[in-house]
Amino acid sequence: MKGIYSDQTSFYLFPEEPDLGDLVTVRLRIPKYLGKSVGNVIFAPEKNAKRYQHKSMTLYKESEYYYYFESNFNMPDRILRYHFEINLLDKNKSIIYDAMGVLQNRSIVDFTLIAGFKTPEWAHGTVYYQIFVDRFYNADKTNDPVNNEYHYDGQVVVKKDWGTLPHPKNGHREFYGGDLKGVLEKLDYLENLGVETIYFNPIFVSPSPHKYDTQDYEHIDPHFGVIVEDTEDLTKKYKVRTTSQVNLNKSDELFQKLVEDCHKRNIKVVIDGVFNHCGSFHKWIDEMNLYGNGALYNESSPYRRFFYWNSKNEYEGWWGYRTLPKLNYGNINLWKYIANISKKWVSEPFSVDGWRLDVADDLGKSFETNTSFWRFFYKVTKKANPDSIIFSEIYKSPLPWLERQCWDSIMNYITCMDPISYFLTGMEKHNDYLKPELLKNSDYFVNAVKWGLSQLPMNSKFIALNQLSNHDHSRWMTRTTQKVGRLGPNTHEEAIEGRDLDVFKMGLVMMFTLPGSPGLYYGDEIGLPGWTDPDNRRPYPWGRETEEGLEILQFTRELIKVYKNSTSLRRGSFDFIDWQKGYLAYASWNKEESIVTIVNREEKVVEVEIPLWLLDKKKGEIEILFSTKEVDIKNKYYNEGRKNLKIPEKTAVIIKVN
Repeated sequence: MKGIYSDQTSFYLFPEEPDLGDLVTVRLRIPKYLGKSVGNVIFAPEKNAKRYQHKSMTLYKESEYYYYFESNFNMPDRILRYHFEINLLDKNKSIIYDAMGVLQNRSIVDFTLIAGFKTPEWAHGTVYYQIFVDRFYNADKTNDPVNNEYHYDGQVVVKKDWGTLPHPKNGHREFYGGDLKGVLEKLDYLENLGVETIYFNPIFVSPSPHKYDTQDYEHIDPHFGVIVEDTEDLTKKYKVRTTSQVNLNKSDELFQKLVEDCHKRNIKVVIDGVFNHCGSFHKWIDEMNLYGNGALYNESSPYRRFFYWNSKNEYEGWWGYRTLPKLNYGNINLWKYIANISKKWVSEPFSVDGWRLDVADDLGKSFETNTSFWRFFYKVTKKANPDSIIFSEIYKSPLPWLERQCWDSIMNYITCMDPISYFLTGMEKHNDYLKPELLKNSDYFVNAVKWGLSQLPMNSKFIALNQLSNHDHSRWMTRTTQKVGRLGPNTHEEAIEGRDLDVFKMGLVMMFTLPGSPGLYYGDEIGLPGWTDPDNRRPYPWGRETEEGLEILQFTRELIKVYKNSTSLRRGSFDFIDWQKGYLAYASWNKEESIVTIVNREEKVVEVEIPLWLLDKKKGEIEILFSTKEVDIKNKYYNEGRKNLKIPEKTAVIIKVN
C-alpha cells in the first residue's frame, strides 16, 4: 500500500527538536487513490506508555495525488511515542502507519520524540574521513617507534617499512610510523577530496599502533606527535619518550595546531574515546612500572578501585584480554575523571568537535550503570562545548540510550554497513561467512533499513556514521570478492583477487544516498583491499596507487560533489518507492529538490517503471546527476507520474526529478 507517509523532517514535524511543553505539529500524507480517508495521531507520553491517546487530524492541504492531514499537541513528557491510524471511510477499513511504514504482520514501532534533545547542525550529513594514524602518512621519522623499543603482550615491537603489509598475528606490535604531521601535510588532499570531518582512531599515549589500550588519556602519544627528549638506551627509551613532560606538551601543541588548521579549512575533528577499558601500561595499572604507583604492584594504590580484582589478585581484562583492564564504573571518582577528560579535549585550546565512543554499550556491568554514566558524560561534554557531537559504536538498537540522552547518534551498522553488504555481496562484514539468501534480496534490505531507521530519532538519523569499511571489519573492496576468510589462512593477494569494481562503486553510491553521514575509511577512495583486522590497516600507498585506484579516486571525488550539492541527500525525507529481487529504487526529497537513487544488482538489464507520483510529481523532466555506468534515458521527460527506464546490469544511478 504505497504512498502513505510521515517522518520527522520539518514538513511532517515541527519543531523538529521540541522542548517540554512546546506545541508540536505532526503531519501525515494519504494518497487519494485510497478514497475518502480520515487520519488520527495516536500518542503516548512516557509516564503512560501503555495508554495511548487518540487525536483526530484535519486536512492541511491537498495536491495532485495526496491529502495532507495535520494535528498538534503539547509535548507532555520527556519522551513521547506516536503512530497514526487511517480510517478508509469508503472501504470501512483502518490502517496503522508507524516508523517502519504500514503495519503488516508485526508489532507497532512508534516514532519517538525526546524533549530537549538537540543535535549539532554541522553534523547533519557531514562527510567523514576516518584516519588510522599509524598507517596514513609518515612525515616525521624522528618520532617513529624503533625495533625492540619495548615488549608488548609478550614480544618486542617491530618497525616496518611502509611498503610492506601487516603480519596476520603481529598487528598490535607492528608500527609503520604514521603521525599527526603526516595528516597536516595531507590536508590539501583531504580538502580536495571533499572531506568535512576527520574522525581519528585513538591518538592518546598507548603502546600499540591502534591505541585502543590507553596509557594516558591526558596527552597525545609522542610517537604520533613530537619527541624532543630521547635516549639510545633501549631499556629506558619507551619510558623517556612517553612520559617526558616536554614530549607530551609538544605533542599536545602539535595536535592543537592540527585542529586549528582543520578549522581554518572548515573541517571538523572527532576523536576516539576508549573508556570501557584502558591499557595495561596505564598509570592506574602500570604493568611496566613507568609511573610508580599503579595498582598491579601496589595494593594500596588509589587506583585499585578503578578495576575489578579476583581472589588471585588478578584484574579483569575486557573480553579476557590482559592488555585491556576493564574499568569499574561503580566508582564515582572514575566517572568524574573520564568526564573531565572529555571536557578537556572539547574545550580550548584543543576544541575538538566531538567523540566517537568505543563499544559504548559495553561500559559497565548493567544497563543502568551504562546509561547513568553516559548521561553524566553527555551533560559535562555538552556544557563544555554545546556544538560537539557524541556518537557511539553499537551493533544493536541504540534507542534506549538515545531516549536517555546518552549520545547524539551511532556508527550506523544496522542501517548501512550490514544491509548494503548483504544486498550487494551476501558477505558478513568480517568476510567470516556468506549468506547467499541475502544477496540481491531487496525485501530483506528494505525491511532491515526501515527497522534501522526506526530506531533513530530523525535528528540522530542524519548524523549516524554510514561506512562500508573501518578498522574493525574487512575492507569493502575485499567483501566484493565474496570470499570467506581472514589473513593467515588467506593471503594478502587473495583480498583483491576476484574483486567486483561495479559492486564496489554501487556500494559507495548507496552509502552516500541512504540517510546518515557518509564516512570513508582512509584508502576507501582508492579501493584499498584488506581482510579484517589487521589486514584492514594497511599503510596508504602514497605514490604507488594503481591506475584503477586513481580512477576510483576520481569517481569518489565526483560522488562527493554530487552529495554535497544536494540538500535532500544530506537532510531530507526518505522512502523506498520500488523494489524487486536485485533491484531497488528509493527517494530523498525536501521542499527544494527530489532525488531518486536506482540500484540494479542483477546481472542483466532491468526495465523498470519508476513511480514518480510517490514524490507528488505528475509531469516534468529528470536529470542524471551521477551513475556508475552510462544510462541511456532515451528522453528526459516523464508524464502521469511515471518514468520507464532501462538500467544496465550492476549499476547505480542518482536522478534528480524536476
